Amino acid sequence: MWPALQTADGVGHPAGGPVLIIARAGSAAAAVGTALRARGHPVVEAEASTLGLDKARELRPALVLVDLQVDSQSEMALQILGEDPETKGTPLAVLGQEAPLAGSFPPSLIDPGLSSDEVAARIEQTLAPGATGREGRPHILIVDDEPDIAGMIAVQFEIDGYQTTQVHSGTEVLRIVREHQFDLILLDVILPDIDGFTVLGGLRAQPETQLTPIILVSAINSPNDKVWGLQLGADDYITKPFSAEELSARAQAAMRRSEREGGANPSTRLPGNIAIERAISQRIAQGQPFAVCYCDIDNFKAYNDSYGFLKGDAVIQRTAQILLDAVRAHGNPDDFVGHIGGDDFVVISTPDRVPALCGTATSRFDETAPLFYDPATRARGFISGEDRQGRPAEFPLVSISIAVVSSAQRPFRHPGEVAQRSVEGKKRGKLLPGSVYVIEE
Repeated sequence: MWPALQTADGVGHPAGGPVLIIARAGSAAAAVGTALRARGHPVVEAEASTLGLDKARELRPALVLVDLQVDSQSEMALQILGEDPETKGTPLAVLGQEAPLAGSFPPSLIDPGLSSDEVAARIEQTLAPGATGREGRPHILIVDDEPDIAGMIAVQFEIDGYQTTQVHSGTEVLRIVREHQFDLILLDVILPDIDGFTVLGGLRAQPETQLTPIILVSAINSPNDKVWGLQLGADDYITKPFSAEELSARAQAAMRRSEREGGANPSTRLPGNIAIERAISQRIAQGQPFAVCYCDIDNFKAYNDSYGFLKGDAVIQRTAQILLDAVRAHGNPDDFVGHIGGDDFVVISTPDRVPALCGTATSRFDETAPLFYDPATRARGFISGEDRQGRPAEFPLVSISIAVVSSAQRPFRHPGEVAQRSVEGKKRGKLLPGSVYVIEE
């Protein structure tokens, strides 16, 4: 067993532990293993994403290097590596030129065009004592068109114990928030492509950032701009120049206020019950056709009881991301994704979008579900346990059931009616195997 290195997040990681390389034999990523071994590093290889995920849970490696060309499940496995409590403290690196979607923190990127020795040297920098992995610190997105200013702000926040990411245009902001979660966005009003007010409106229209604290920053001390920014949904407005102490205090206040008043689910950061009811009421008042999808994870209690609540929470987070991805791929710009609580979610879209949206969500969930389990349970296909009456029972792998109700069938009079009409569809869905969606007849 390798000696444990105590990192800043308080989690022990093996200091001399293996580098786990998930890649096909003979690939550029696999060749890196040869270079690392020549430098005296222990290396473990896996030629499939599922096998690599199992080894990462078993070995607690010092680093996981993933070749996204290894198989069709590589990106999915990478996402789970970043969320599973057994692996999320482990540094990740991707052999590629563009970061894939991977939860709250982007993995390191290693250019496949580098030689195997150059890649090995990059990996050694990651493994060096004092190098920080992906830690459970609050993550702040800093948006400023001047890299020097953004860098100075980032240094101050990192001294205060925050994780930071910097971008320099409005387009980059709207892209990155769909890929990674942030606890606060510091948004400059003056940007080279899209002004900060327009970016703010776009952020508040996206499910991922509806409740994220956002502080506008501007060199223009205009009362009208301040009012306009607050009306668009900013949590605060600060003018340049400002002191580091003031900025830190305002950032902390915005995050505290968001936790206290925002209504976001603490696990997924999606809007909760109050926001869900408000979104349904608004659509009823508008009189336009809309559909509500009630999403429920089947056999979740058995999973939670068997693997523990931290692993269960990782399943909840992955389900949220699957629904967000499905809405992004097939929904409308103003569609809504909310988290009722536990393993229950709501998606609000339009009737024409529902089949493609739900079809993608259910198929993606079934592809992902086996990766939540250990190899023996995955091969067996069920968990052995007891039902609510204490009798021996077998519980299949988790799946998702979606009951869809629509105003196209008959208009809704109030939000409570939406939930009432979904009951029958939920019952029907639970009787069917695997992940399914049932549309109200």
